[in-house]
Amino acid sequence: MTAVEAPVAPTPAAPMQAVTPPPVTTPRPLGLAGWPRVVRMLMMMIGAAAALGVAYTSPDRLLPESRNEWLLWASAAGLLGALSGSTIGSGVARWHDLQQIQHVPVRRVFSSVLVFLALVAGAVAAAHAILGRGLTWRFGVFLGIVILGALPAGATLAGLRVVSMRGLTGTPGEQLAALMRLRRILARVLQMMGSLLLVLVLIGAASVGWGSSETIPQSTALIIGAAGSILIALMHIPSATLLRRRCQVYVDEFSDIAHVPKADLIDAAEDRIKLEEILGVNRTSLSELQSGLVIIGPLLATSIAAVIPKL
Repeated sequence: MTAVEAPVAPTPAAPMQAVTPPPVTTPRPLGLAGWPRVVRMLMMMIGAAAALGVAYTSPDRLLPESRNEWLLWASAAGLLGALSGSTIGSGVARWHDLQQIQHVPVRRVFSSVLVFLALVAGAVAAAHAILGRGLTWRFGVFLGIVILGALPAGATLAGLRVVSMRGLTGTPGEQLAALMRLRRILARVLQMMGSLLLVLVLIGAASVGWGSSETIPQSTALIIGAAGSILIALMHIPSATLLRRRCQVYVDEFSDIAHVPKADLIDAAEDRIKLEEILGVNRTSLSELQSGLVIIGPLLATSIAAVIPKL
């Protein structure tokens, strides 16, 4: 007799657990965060206090006929000090961004910073020879505040030049992202230095024609703006030129249209043009200086207006 096996009860399926997606986290920005922001605010306050202290030493603040002019001049001085303190923090943050892309030892940029300081000393000596008594010790202190604020930005420009000479590694996407970040760092550093120069020119212009500043020639602001623009250009142009060449090498390597089939040639050419626009390959150093240095336009217009009547 055949034994009939009892039916086996089906094993109950385990309840399906809801799969929770991984939490989406926003990537932390590259700049300095936390307590460095407090330090930057303190540097702004210290810079503004130092500049206002220098302006307070002017005897013209006690003269009723020069009170309004002194207030304008002192306000510009306070703005310069605060901006210089902020630029120190921004320059350090841009240096940190550069280190995230590629490590650059400080010793590689030390010589460039020394050359920059030597050029500044030469420019100050030339301005003193031209302006004479117009270059007062107070303006010398303001110039020192500007130089102190611009040092981290100048070191970042020198480091960017080192990275451009070395080249980048990684996948094409990683290299493109790094080049775009380098372009952004270059533009921001130029804008920071241009803002410092603009306020310094404003102080020079505000010190003309009142109180003991009557001996300052009318061309003071023009000379300061021209000398500062030349110094910034000497720091910016080598770095910008090398970065454009590095971008051009990337475009030639990863967007070569020499061997593209005829049917896809137009699309490949359009993609190459877009890539060149993104990386700023077709831009010139003068156009970058004009967009970053607001003072360049008025300087060129003033120079042209002075030359045209003599033609």
